[in-house]
Amino acid sequence: MKTLSANEIDRKLITSVGIDIGTTTSHLVFSELVLEKNPWSRSRKYQIVERNIKYRGKIFFTPLKNENREIDLELLLPMLLKEYEKAGIDLSTVDTGAVIVTGESARKENAETIVERLAMESGKFVAATAGPNFESVISAYGSGAVEYSKVNDCKVIHTDIGGGSSNIAVIESGEITATACVNVGSRLIAFNEEGVIIRLEPAGMEILEEKEIKASMGDSLTEEEKKKVSETLAKALIEVLEGKTALSTLAENLMMTQKLPEESYQGDLKYSFSGGVAEYIYGHEQNNYYDLGRYLGERIVYLAKRRKFKLIETKEKIRATVIGASEFTLQVSGSTTYKSSEFTLPVRNLPVVMPHIKRDKLSEDYVASQISNALERFDIVEGETPLALAFQDPVGIQYNKLKIFSIGLVKALGNTIKNGYPIILVFDTDVGNSVGNVLYRETEITNILSIDEISLKEGDFIDIGEPIIGNPVFPVVVKSLVFES
Repeated sequence: MKTLSANEIDRKLITSVGIDIGTTTSHLVFSELVLEKNPWSRSRKYQIVERNIKYRGKIFFTPLKNENREIDLELLLPMLLKEYEKAGIDLSTVDTGAVIVTGESARKENAETIVERLAMESGKFVAATAGPNFESVISAYGSGAVEYSKVNDCKVIHTDIGGGSSNIAVIESGEITATACVNVGSRLIAFNEEGVIIRLEPAGMEILEEKEIKASMGDSLTEEEKKKVSETLAKALIEVLEGKTALSTLAENLMMTQKLPEESYQGDLKYSFSGGVAEYIYGHEQNNYYDLGRYLGERIVYLAKRRKFKLIETKEKIRATVIGASEFTLQVSGSTTYKSSEFTLPVRNLPVVMPHIKRDKLSEDYVASQISNALERFDIVEGETPLALAFQDPVGIQYNKLKIFSIGLVKALGNTIKNGYPIILVFDTDVGNSVGNVLYRETEITNILSIDEISLKEGDFIDIGEPIIGNPVFPVVVKSLVFES
């Protein structure tokens, strides 16, 4: 048996794949991740220190069936496997990865099926369905807009414009504070090589009616009509981005989420774009792909300049929502944790939701509202699925403060408790045991796991195993969505 050197033990190379399955297009990316053990960590924690993209896959149209309502797996899987072959990568050599399906929540089943067919070991992939708000978060990170905002300590409104929607995120000094989505995209109307309409989404039909253009599937549009439709879509998007108090009827109808809050538009704003249309906005693409992309990009640039938007360019455009991988990071909780007798382990693939709690604002209603806001940000309906709530130093160890925090939790998680799901709490400080005990004493909730000294971020998924090193210490596998740094 080979004896490993200290350097080999402290450093690992893993192969990861990110697969983005969109309503319009799909593609994947293979990366090599370099993990090194943190010498200052008290746990067996590895961190990514380098990411090298080895292969950027072809962007192809997502095959759909049942009148474009469902992904056709029988056609999609061979396309994905062909990309493995082109990259020279065997399924068995992939260590980890993420499959993200955007669009309707019903496609979650598709995502899980794809994972089962591609992964050599169960649980090696994160599978998530990205609703409009979550997709806004993903694209903001993947584009580099969050990093730009953090490094430059500025406020950025980032928009990812894809085939069917524009996903918007407000980022303040590296923190996403609000999200929204509007039904503006390049393939609401799409054509074949002869210019015949082969795809017409409801929003596209609404725009045709707005402009009094009589056309349907099998018809054609003139160049002037394509420009009119794109102008109308661009105006609706710009209305949302500039923060008009009262949106036009059309813009209101195209909103897929709530509007951004008024405070989103306060301060010195910068604007950035990603997605396929961004390639046209920044002048990186001129070709016509038989949709509205080129026309839409041109009109957005024109209107943005007229309104004197401060445009910045981030690193990624069309591949912003491609998830590079899901890193595996084994962390060990601190010893001051709390597990109720009813809580059963292990638990797997819990989405991490991170409410932003400020100590100086602590009240029962404030805690409850911040949890509700965080759930909405990830398109999660409270009480429909188990999840983990992660907090960054939200409360001290004073009993009255812990009581306020605990009652606020219960106010926000009424359906979770009613439906028999556990309350799973993760803290980066050593208050896990204190919160768990007070929560049990003050509310009589009996299905609780409250662990501490684990660092998480929004977009993570976690597995929690049976306790080790004595009963209070739990191993946590963190599967983080990894973005280009």
